[in-house]
Amino acid sequence: LPEGACVAPVIIATDKTQLTQFSGNKFAYPVYLTLENLPRSMRRKPSKHACILIAYLSVSKNVGDNLSKKQKSAHIQQLFHDSMCIVLEPLIEPGKCGMEVTGGDGRVRRIHPILACYVADYPEQCLVTCAKYGTCPKCNASEDTMG
Repeated sequence: LPEGACVAPVIIATDKTQLTQFSGNKFAYPVYLTLENLPRSMRRKPSKHACILIAYLSVSKNVGDNLSKKQKSAHIQQLFHDSMCIVLEPLIEPGKCGMEVTGGDGRVRRIHPILACYVADYPEQCLVTCAKYGTCPKCNASEDTMG
Protein backbone atom coordinates (compact mmCIF):
# COMPACT_ATOMS: atom_id res chain seq x y z
CA LEU A 1 0.00 0.00 0.00
CA PRO A 2 1.18 3.54 -0.61
CA GLU A 3 2.38 5.61 2.33
CA GLY A 4 -0.52 7.01 4.34
CA ALA A 5 -2.98 4.38 3.13
CA CYS A 6 -4.65 1.93 5.46
CA VAL A 7 -6.68 -1.24 5.17
CA ALA A 8 -10.35 -1.08 6.10
CA PRO A 9 -11.13 -4.73 6.93
CA VAL A 10 -14.68 -5.53 5.80
CA ILE A 11 -16.82 -8.16 7.53
CA ILE A 12 -19.69 -9.79 5.63
CA ALA A 13 -22.34 -11.82 7.45
CA THR A 14 -25.27 -13.88 6.18
CA ASP A 15 -27.93 -15.92 7.91
CA LYS A 16 -30.77 -17.67 6.09
CA THR A 17 -34.02 -16.08 7.27
CA GLN A 18 -37.64 -17.08 6.87
CA LEU A 19 -39.81 -14.31 5.45
CA THR A 20 -43.19 -15.67 6.57
CA GLN A 21 -44.61 -12.25 7.41
CA PHE A 22 -44.24 -11.14 3.80
CA SER A 23 -44.82 -14.05 1.46
CA GLY A 24 -45.67 -17.33 3.14
CA ASN A 25 -43.01 -20.03 3.36
CA LYS A 26 -40.21 -18.08 1.63
CA PHE A 27 -36.56 -17.70 2.65
CA ALA A 28 -33.80 -15.20 1.88
CA TYR A 29 -30.19 -14.57 2.79
CA PRO A 30 -29.80 -11.06 4.18
CA VAL A 31 -26.21 -9.87 3.60
CA TYR A 32 -24.79 -7.51 6.22
CA LEU A 33 -21.59 -5.44 6.07
CA THR A 34 -19.57 -3.92 8.90
CA LEU A 35 -15.96 -2.87 9.48
CA GLU A 36 -13.45 -4.80 11.58
CA ASN A 37 -11.86 -1.67 13.04
CA LEU A 38 -15.05 -0.76 14.92
CA PRO A 39 -15.26 -1.99 18.51
CA ARG A 40 -17.02 -5.36 18.76
CA SER A 41 -19.49 -3.93 21.26
CA MET A 42 -20.53 -1.34 18.67
CA ARG A 43 -20.70 -3.80 15.73
CA ARG A 44 -23.15 -6.03 17.62
CA LYS A 45 -25.65 -3.30 18.52
CA PRO A 46 -28.13 -2.41 15.76
CA SER A 47 -28.85 0.87 17.55
CA LYS A 48 -25.25 1.99 16.82
CA HIS A 49 -25.81 1.60 13.05
CA ALA A 50 -22.38 0.00 12.62
CA CYS A 51 -23.76 -2.85 10.51
CA ILE A 52 -25.74 -2.26 7.33
CA LEU A 53 -27.94 -4.50 5.22
CA ILE A 54 -26.50 -4.48 1.69
CA ALA A 55 -28.59 -7.18 -0.01
CA TYR A 56 -31.23 -9.86 0.22
CA LEU A 57 -30.30 -12.95 -1.77
CA SER A 58 -33.00 -15.25 -3.05
CA VAL A 59 -33.25 -18.82 -1.81
CA SER A 60 -34.80 -20.54 -4.79
CA LYS A 61 -35.56 -24.25 -4.66
CA ASN A 62 -37.20 -24.18 -8.12
CA VAL A 63 -34.15 -24.77 -10.28
CA GLY A 64 -35.44 -27.55 -12.53
CA ASP A 65 -37.69 -30.55 -12.05
CA ASN A 66 -35.65 -32.69 -14.43
CA LEU A 67 -32.38 -32.26 -12.51
CA SER A 68 -30.90 -34.69 -10.00
CA LYS A 69 -30.55 -33.65 -6.35
CA LYS A 70 -26.80 -33.12 -6.88
CA GLN A 71 -27.43 -30.95 -9.97
CA LYS A 72 -30.05 -28.87 -8.12
CA SER A 73 -27.63 -28.34 -5.25
CA ALA A 74 -24.92 -27.23 -7.69
CA HIS A 75 -27.33 -24.76 -9.35
CA ILE A 76 -28.37 -23.30 -5.97
CA GLN A 77 -24.70 -22.92 -4.97
CA GLN A 78 -23.88 -21.27 -8.30
CA LEU A 79 -26.79 -18.84 -7.92
CA PHE A 80 -25.56 -17.91 -4.42
CA HIS A 81 -21.96 -17.38 -5.61
CA ASP A 82 -22.99 -15.39 -8.68
CA SER A 83 -25.21 -13.19 -6.50
CA MET A 84 -22.41 -12.59 -3.98
CA CYS A 85 -20.05 -11.65 -6.84
CA ILE A 86 -22.52 -8.98 -7.94
CA VAL A 87 -23.06 -7.70 -4.38
CA LEU A 88 -19.34 -7.52 -3.54
CA GLU A 89 -18.11 -6.29 -6.94
CA PRO A 90 -18.12 -2.61 -5.83
CA LEU A 91 -15.37 -3.46 -3.27
CA ILE A 92 -12.86 -4.70 -5.87
CA GLU A 93 -11.66 -1.41 -7.38
CA PRO A 94 -11.47 0.54 -4.07
CA GLY A 95 -9.68 -2.45 -2.53
CA LYS A 96 -6.99 -2.27 -5.20
CA CYS A 97 -6.71 1.49 -5.78
CA GLY A 98 -8.04 2.86 -2.50
CA MET A 99 -10.63 5.51 -1.86
CA GLU A 100 -10.65 8.74 0.10
CA VAL A 101 -12.97 8.95 3.09
CA THR A 102 -13.48 11.54 5.78
CA GLY A 103 -12.92 10.21 9.29
CA GLY A 104 -14.77 11.13 12.45
CA ASP A 105 -12.04 13.66 13.19
CA GLY A 106 -12.66 15.45 9.87
CA ARG A 107 -9.39 14.30 8.27
CA VAL A 108 -9.41 12.77 4.79
CA ARG A 109 -7.68 9.40 4.54
CA ARG A 110 -7.05 6.88 1.76
CA ILE A 111 -8.41 3.48 2.69
CA HIS A 112 -8.46 0.11 0.96
CA PRO A 113 -11.61 -1.88 1.85
CA ILE A 114 -10.61 -5.57 1.86
CA LEU A 115 -12.90 -8.51 2.61
CA ALA A 116 -11.37 -9.83 5.83
CA CYS A 117 -14.03 -12.05 7.34
CA TYR A 118 -17.20 -13.88 6.37
CA VAL A 119 -19.42 -14.67 9.35
CA ALA A 120 -21.89 -17.50 8.84
CA ASP A 121 -23.37 -20.47 10.66
CA TYR A 122 -22.51 -24.02 9.58
CA PRO A 123 -24.99 -24.39 6.66
CA GLU A 124 -23.87 -21.06 5.16
CA GLN A 125 -20.19 -21.98 5.71
CA CYS A 126 -20.78 -25.11 3.62
CA LEU A 127 -22.55 -23.06 0.95
CA VAL A 128 -19.86 -20.37 0.81
CA THR A 129 -16.97 -22.85 0.67
CA CYS A 130 -18.77 -25.39 -1.57
CA ALA A 131 -18.19 -28.02 1.10
CA LYS A 132 -20.43 -31.07 1.40
CA TYR A 133 -22.84 -30.79 4.32
CA GLY A 134 -21.44 -32.98 7.11
CA THR A 135 -17.81 -32.17 6.30
CA CYS A 136 -15.67 -29.40 7.73
CA PRO A 137 -15.77 -26.22 5.60
CA LYS A 138 -12.56 -24.96 7.26
CA CYS A 139 -10.16 -27.92 7.05
CA ASN A 140 -9.59 -31.24 5.31
CA ALA A 141 -11.18 -33.41 8.00
CA SER A 142 -12.98 -36.34 6.43
CA GLU A 143 -16.70 -36.90 6.89
CA ASP A 144 -16.15 -39.96 9.12
CA THR A 145 -13.98 -37.97 11.57
CA MET A 146 -16.64 -35.33 12.15
CA GLY A 147 -18.60 -35.64 15.41
